[in-house]
Amino acid sequence: MAAYRVFLGLQFAMATVTGLVYTTVVVYRVDVAGLNPLQLVLVGTALEAAYFVFQLPTGVLADLGSSRACVVLGVAVLGVGCVVEALLPTFAGILAAQVVGALGYALVSGALQAWVAGEVGTAGLTRVYLRGSQAGLVGTLCGTAVSGLVAGVRLNAPLLVGGAVLLTTAAALVVVMPERGRVRAGDSGGAEPGAVETVRAAWGLIRVRPAFLLVFGVVALVGGWSEAVDRLWGAHLIENFQLPGPDATTWFSALGVAATLFGLGVTQFLAARADDADTMGVLLGVVAVLLLATVVFGLVTNVYLAIGAALALAAARTAFAPVLNAWLVERTDQSVRATVLSARDMFDATGQVVGGPALGAIGTWWSLRAALVAGAVALAPAAALLLVARNRLRAASAETASEGH
Repeated sequence: MAAYRVFLGLQFAMATVTGLVYTTVVVYRVDVAGLNPLQLVLVGTALEAAYFVFQLPTGVLADLGSSRACVVLGVAVLGVGCVVEALLPTFAGILAAQVVGALGYALVSGALQAWVAGEVGTAGLTRVYLRGSQAGLVGTLCGTAVSGLVAGVRLNAPLLVGGAVLLTTAAALVVVMPERGRVRAGDSGGAEPGAVETVRAAWGLIRVRPAFLLVFGVVALVGGWSEAVDRLWGAHLIENFQLPGPDATTWFSALGVAATLFGLGVTQFLAARADDADTMGVLLGVVAVLLLATVVFGLVTNVYLAIGAALALAAARTAFAPVLNAWLVERTDQSVRATVLSARDMFDATGQVVGGPALGAIGTWWSLRAALVAGAVALAPAAALLLVARNRLRAASAETASEGH
């Protein structure tokens, strides 16, 4: 199970760097680079837009060539992006770093899940992805814990250290990352016909498999919701509540640790029951919790209820991606897995790009509470789509069973 261990180690390493870098990167961008609020928003927009553009080409590249190579290259590119931002503390430099980082994320995303599925097989894949999520949560805790200490030396130090860790990890992957289960997509001689054939095959699979398009619609809606929560939850707690104690930053650090621990509990619970789980039922339950918790978080006036709702949100969302990814991969031909997963990420990015600014405008012109509740409203059709998908899958299963007799 060398591939499984590599998968867990890589999830841990990347999450550690994420916790190390992003805990203090806003301080670096404001205090060192001097970015204003509009520039801070544009930095995030540049990342999402570039990520969207890179998704499909990198997915096709992984399917036509090697998922392993895409993962190794992507981890290295992410390291370069961290170093670029650390060494160029200007708006233009940070924008360039976001484009580089988006390429790295796009290379890894989809290819990593496709690679591990090819190596370990699809049996028990939900548990594998949930364990990977747990490894990432532990890494996030470790990175967050040391971020302040590293940033205390110099504000760009977390970026430099994170970049060095990722580049070292990429070098180690060249040695330890196996690829025995590779299946290439396309059989044409030229790269362009092969790429076109791969995209057509992936799209054809998405169209004909029961519930795929419905699930991709859910991904887009959840993406729009997540952008609102990610951008606004902290501001909501600060502006609309009196947090206990003298230091708000201490509260946010404690919330981050508590949310990670809750997430570990949720993923452990699901991993222990992965073989018997009704995947659509699990996803429907997760979306229902997200909807209700977001409404509570947006409307309550008691600070402790708001904190409880925020923790419920953080815990529930840790289950969504690994369970969804396992469901998709188990039903996708190995030759086009990375392309299908890239299409999933394109739907997610579309939801974020469309939903984020709209909900941000509601938060600016009306209220943060209204924006959060509006984000929760987007989850209602997501729940409805999951119900329809569940019914279609059951009908398709019953039809297959009757044909078998």
